[in-house]
Amino acid sequence: MIIDITQVTKLDRVYRPGSPSLKVEKIKCFEGTKKEYTTTLFSCAVHNMGTHIDVMSADVVLENERLISPGIKFDVSHIIDRPVELADLDVSQIKEGHFVFFQTNWDKYLDDEEKYNIHPEISMEVIKYLVDKKVNMIGIDTLGLGRSRNHGLIDVFLGKSGIYAIENLTNLDKIPKKDFRVYCLPMKIEGLDAFPARILVEF
Repeated sequence: MIIDITQVTKLDRVYRPGSPSLKVEKIKCFEGTKKEYTTTLFSCAVHNMGTHIDVMSADVVLENERLISPGIKFDVSHIIDRPVELADLDVSQIKEGHFVFFQTNWDKYLDDEEKYNIHPEISMEVIKYLVDKKVNMIGIDTLGLGRSRNHGLIDVFLGKSGIYAIENLTNLDKIPKKDFRVYCLPMKIEGLDAFPARILVEF
């Protein structure tokens, strides 16, 4: 079975206050000439949209070998009033080179902007442990692994470590906790420090 855990980026949705939303519009090229044609233009703030990978540098190249690998999932949906700590996890499941996903079920609040912004978070203790274990990437079904100031701190730390955050996932409740394979397909666009991505899970 293949489950798409990619969130649909919604038109005019402001994911973080102050950032522009996704815009999609029809435009004409060579307007008024015999060459005139209509095409579609889209623009978005890549850090503040649907599912994306925060690589934090426009120089990052994600090797093909990193885009397909095994994954594990931690269901932490019962933890909402404090950060997820290492003691909450079965660390024996964590393996080098794996995708690690955190299921909070917060994606159900996507249409409630105020609620979606006040999401659960993962402690820096857990993030550092995962970096030490040399996991592949770390994903979550919220705006970020951390909240407010911690969001940026974690993204920068992971970026410098070469282990990246995947934000705004969905459908994590539909995949198993282990024994699955992740297909992570970022867009190949020059100059970006965050890649819009399609993420699929097979089990």
